[in-house]
Amino acid sequence: MFNRRAGKQTFEGARVLILTGEFEGEEGICLGESSKGRWAISPERSDKIVLLAFETEFALLLDLSVDPQRN
Repeated sequence: MFNRRAGKQTFEGARVLILTGEFEGEEGICLGESSKGRWAISPERSDKIVLLAFETEFALLLDLSVDPQRN
């Protein structure tokens, strides 16, 4: 996702895969950028919010379903 007005990427609202830590391997939702290159992530099966770095601690999750409503 790219915010044309700000000229930078934003992952707010994107589904993500957590790569490290307590929630490793779980899916979550990106709530927005926090600080110092970290993003607030809400793991799917928890009410916690964790701060993670893109590409090293979480990745974007893509659904390549044949159902266009899920993409």
